[in-house]
Amino acid sequence: MTTERTAVEEFIIQELQKLGWRYIPPKEMNILRGNDFGEPLVVDLLKSALRRINEDVELTEADLEFAIASLRRIPASPEGIGELLDKLKNGLVVPLQEEKREQVLRLLDFENPDNNEFIVTNQYEIKGPYAGRRRPDIVLIVNGIPLVLIECKSPVREETTWFDAYKQIKGYEEDVPELFKYVQFSIATDGVKTRYFPNAFKEEGEDLLSEWKDPYPFDGKDLGDDPLRIAIHGLLNRRNLLDLVENFIFMRREIWGGLSKIMARYMQFRAANKIFQRAIKRLRGGGEEKFGLIWHWQGSGKTYTMAFAAWKLHRCLEAENPSIFVVVDRKDLEEQIERDFAFIDVPLERVTSIKHLIEILTWGEKREGKRGIFLVTIEKFSPKQFQELEVKGGEVVIRRRNVIVLADEVHRTHYGKFATLMRSVFAEASIFGFTGTPLSKRERNTFQKFCPRGELYLDRYSMLDALNDGFTIPLSYEAKLPLYLLKREEIEELAKFEEEIELLSPQEKRELRRRINPIKAAVKDEQRVKEIAKSVAEHFKEVVEPTGLKAMIVAIDREACALYKRALDELLPSHYSEIVMTFNRRDKGIIKDYFEELFQRFGSSDLKAIHRKIVDDFKMKEFPKILIVTDMLITGFDAPVLWTIYLDKPLREHRILQTIARANRPYQNKKFGLIVDYIGVLKDLERAFEQFERGDVDEIRVVIRDLGEERKLFEEGLAEALSIFEGVKRDDTYESLDSALNILIDQEKAEGFKRAMKRLMRSYEMLAGEPFLKPHLRDYTWLTKVYVAYRKRFERADVDELKIEALSRKTAALIQRAIDVEGIEERYPTVTIDKRYVERLRKAPPKTVGAAIDVITNVQREIRMHQTSPFFRGLIREVEEVYEELRQRKAVTEEAIKRILGIVRRIAEWKTEREQIGERRHSIYESMKSVLPDLGRDEALSFADSLIFDLRAKGLLFEGWQEQQGVRRDVRKEIRLRVLSKFRDRGQKVDELVESVFKALEEIT
Repeated sequence: MTTERTAVEEFIIQELQKLGWRYIPPKEMNILRGNDFGEPLVVDLLKSALRRINEDVELTEADLEFAIASLRRIPASPEGIGELLDKLKNGLVVPLQEEKREQVLRLLDFENPDNNEFIVTNQYEIKGPYAGRRRPDIVLIVNGIPLVLIECKSPVREETTWFDAYKQIKGYEEDVPELFKYVQFSIATDGVKTRYFPNAFKEEGEDLLSEWKDPYPFDGKDLGDDPLRIAIHGLLNRRNLLDLVENFIFMRREIWGGLSKIMARYMQFRAANKIFQRAIKRLRGGGEEKFGLIWHWQGSGKTYTMAFAAWKLHRCLEAENPSIFVVVDRKDLEEQIERDFAFIDVPLERVTSIKHLIEILTWGEKREGKRGIFLVTIEKFSPKQFQELEVKGGEVVIRRRNVIVLADEVHRTHYGKFATLMRSVFAEASIFGFTGTPLSKRERNTFQKFCPRGELYLDRYSMLDALNDGFTIPLSYEAKLPLYLLKREEIEELAKFEEEIELLSPQEKRELRRRINPIKAAVKDEQRVKEIAKSVAEHFKEVVEPTGLKAMIVAIDREACALYKRALDELLPSHYSEIVMTFNRRDKGIIKDYFEELFQRFGSSDLKAIHRKIVDDFKMKEFPKILIVTDMLITGFDAPVLWTIYLDKPLREHRILQTIARANRPYQNKKFGLIVDYIGVLKDLERAFEQFERGDVDEIRVVIRDLGEERKLFEEGLAEALSIFEGVKRDDTYESLDSALNILIDQEKAEGFKRAMKRLMRSYEMLAGEPFLKPHLRDYTWLTKVYVAYRKRFERADVDELKIEALSRKTAALIQRAIDVEGIEERYPTVTIDKRYVERLRKAPPKTVGAAIDVITNVQREIRMHQTSPFFRGLIREVEEVYEELRQRKAVTEEAIKRILGIVRRIAEWKTEREQIGERRHSIYESMKSVLPDLGRDEALSFADSLIFDLRAKGLLFEGWQEQQGVRRDVRKEIRLRVLSKFRDRGQKVDELVESVFKALEEIT
């Protein structure tokens, strides 16, 4: 039989050995550690590494002991993780005993990777303070420090997957926390699927689980499409691992004040390193390529890629303290960049004016420019003011090569007069452009002039890549109120105004405004705004709000924002919506009136603070539910709760993509982002994006599709689910329901039905409220009724458990409104298994498969209710065998009846014993007997009584104690102390007994 170890564990070890890791078997590792299983560090290896890496320092044994004690003193907490990570990156300060001075000792040698010792071991035994011993499958140790943990499950065991490995790692975090202040990330794998995540003591399910899909810098051709090998080579080759620790893992302070650990995704790691390599190669004189374009689709973390690249270049000694300019094309993006760069903990100096920019560029005696990381908007490269300076003899040119420009959203503004000046100012700089959308044909042709011959993108992470990786979701659109859609020529005229106004001469601006003013007036017509506001309000109430998700209106200009706010307030409560837009003192009319009201309502005239509160509340609180915007937030805004964008602003090409991509972030039950088009931009998708290359348009077609496709998927899913019940009359009778459930006795059909219903419910969640559903509602309601009855009869689930699945709020509402749940409950009741039930079955044993399955599902419900009970865990396999026999044979055998009655009788006896002893005492008693079968009843009960009494006396047992990590540790500590004092002679059984009692106590208190 294939085991986890032979199938996955040994394979990983073999692959790591090919990458230069030295394997030390468990027994040898235990000897090397001196059998000190409470110490996560391999002390002798660490001492040796400290001497080797810091060879220019004379280290005494006392110095080494101080260094190790310093690491041990770091707390196992998010703050401690940050402290340890800082020491890994920057070294550890040690007061040298003999030389009487402080010295920074490096723990890892990042400059000379081969100077480190890379060891892989398995079954790495580690002892927690109160949890007994744990044995992670694989631990990767560098210089005696455990940096990576891998937990494996077998690919041939259906009942376990990579997720079970993940849950096991989360158990390790709780049981042996000291290990995880060192471990930088963990990998969970079943050999088929592999996921990694940075460890930072998050709750189970809150970790960012990702798949590493690129072995960069290895050539993936040799690895095939094996995701485990790709992850091993990409994450764990020695240079990459050191690079990740030094440059791609950080602690980040969250909005709510806590700390999280962030770690690069594979495309961020790849792109940032390509930027770094090109810039450094040029500094070394090994290449003249000084441009590069990075296309990473909106929502895939492009800004973080810029931050990682900036950090690595800033830190690199070879770059000799470079000047790094982060250039954005919009003022409202500056705050987002500052926020997203904060985790690298390097001061980011915001350039506040053209004068400030010139001061930075002419800094120093030789006018070589200031060093550091700077944030600047591109319009500050104003040709007029720079030319005036040159006339006075003050040419502004930086000729240093260690200048790097990271330019965000490199579209037309970066090819205009500002960009031309920027490139002349940074005469020898390496310039890297970032875009969240594909370039149009004319942009490609322009940008290729600045790229190496034959290269369009230095790195590409397309819409389909992000979709396949689950970092974004697809977008669906539909046109509403056709009467109010603009003509194609009008859309083009307005879109041209939006995109090109800053590039035009004053005369061209006047001419363009003259042409577009009548169109804008028509768009803001009072009746049109009222009709669209009514449509938005109805759609939001019927379709969006029931999902718990939120929406955004994108209006043509600031006046339109105020008009929409006024119209919506007549249809929805005023606190449902807020405007986020710019304000200036010259504003008049409805815009001025709005801002006066806004400042009065918030009791402040600090517009930036007001906007920050509105945006934070939108992301984290119930209200506001709708944001109204025109220019602000249509780029760079990241709010996963945003589902629907009501579009009433003419945009084209990349600006459409930038705007609608605000809705593409995954979130809970979001299946897709929804764009409701009131202006006609997307009515002809092919023509809307005709300026893009055919390959890019093909991807757009997959990622952005007409809502009709979603309706089609619903209809297909409905037909698939109904086909299972061919020949069954679909009406609101229990005869119809029984006929359907009899079909679902067939296990294969039941599994197919459950899969189909889950897909169908997700579609219904997104489409409910749409008139399209009306003719399908009767069939969907019938299928939902069958689903509820199936769960009740075959799984004995409470109807409330359906909501826990988080599949569909709207289906839950439908169940409450249209389905006789009480009738289903009465027809398929949940029966308590006791002596009377046993007697009833003995007198009238089940004669049909359905009746026998009813008994088995009652037993399965009892098992679910007592999951931690050793007795019920022992029943699982036997119950599954009987259940499988009934569903496969579709007939009741005498042997099956005998086994069913035997199981039911044993359950009744167990319950009687528990009632006699008492629930709390019995759980502890049973947990002890499962580990020590020879233990006397009185002795076990005496132990249980004294344990419960003492824990209560110390205030450790209260409602919710299980949720507090510190209390859990204290409870486990008390259990261990009592077990040791009572059962020390039981040797290796002590740890098992502690865990068994702890789990029992955890369930009953």
